[in-house]
Amino acid sequence: MPQTPTDLRIGVVLPGRESVVERNDYPRHLGELSRKIEQLGYDSIWAGESPLARSRMNPVLALTAAATTTERVQLGTAVLLPLRPPVHLAHELACLDRISGGRLITGLGSGFSSPATQAEFAAYGIPFNERVGRMRETLEICRALWRAEGEPVSFDGKYYQLKDVALLPVTDRPAGPPLWMAHGGEKMLERTGRIYDGWMPTSTTAANYEKGWLRVQEAREAAGRPASDVTGAVYLSVAVDRSMEKAEETLKAYFGAYYRLDLPTMRTTQGIFGGTPEQVAEWLGGYVAAGARHIILRLPTPDLHEPSYRAALERTAEELLPLLRGLA
Repeated sequence: MPQTPTDLRIGVVLPGRESVVERNDYPRHLGELSRKIEQLGYDSIWAGESPLARSRMNPVLALTAAATTTERVQLGTAVLLPLRPPVHLAHELACLDRISGGRLITGLGSGFSSPATQAEFAAYGIPFNERVGRMRETLEICRALWRAEGEPVSFDGKYYQLKDVALLPVTDRPAGPPLWMAHGGEKMLERTGRIYDGWMPTSTTAANYEKGWLRVQEAREAAGRPASDVTGAVYLSVAVDRSMEKAEETLKAYFGAYYRLDLPTMRTTQGIFGGTPEQVAEWLGGYVAAGARHIILRLPTPDLHEPSYRAALERTAEELLPLLRGLA
């Protein structure tokens, strides 16, 4: 049975770059900030990864802090890059899944193809053209180790080999945390529907999202999996303000500081919108109509500082969330 809008969940991305733009106490506030997010009514908390290209807090550590101060919200990576050896990743995520009481969602992606990202992978000793294949093998190994529940596992792949490796602690859930893919390529759309647990791209338009989601659904149905096995999610950046013009000013300032790129360029790769609460809700409603049931919001601010983020967090919760709940 297809999912209905009553399943709609709204998450928010923790600030990441703020921790490195200047030396301040923001990292020490992650637990308290996460508690605040839960109290404001959001359904999930997310953290991204880029240790070198766009340096920020380690997402697994940030979400560990969030896990210890929250009870209800899901905790997700948006997204992890294939930088870790498989056993290391399986162990880290198993520990976080246990600490959070089974609230972890593992979002994964291969990273944008740019000189900075290629240099990042090179610094980790990973050939850039091998990253997707390594990610596939890594996830196969993670699932095998989690499902073995402490029993030995062997694996013979192109990039990784294991012989009688037993992993503890076991995950909170027997099969481990769900794996959501951020890729929009044809092969990964097919694999997501056939193998993985969710799809969470940064689709630039609702029409693009609908096209990709239909491909995921086709692959899921062909594999004989029920609709509930694969979650449709989307990662979007929104600025809520008193006018579209004011929101656009915020978006320009934020993406210029964050990526050092202009807003039109960023809009070719990511879904970005700013306006009044009603305008933003209408724009997001297009993605819901296209099949998205978990909306992950990044909240751009005029500067990369924690007080501005908190103000955006509260405003979005007060003015936008009720409208989004209305979509359900």
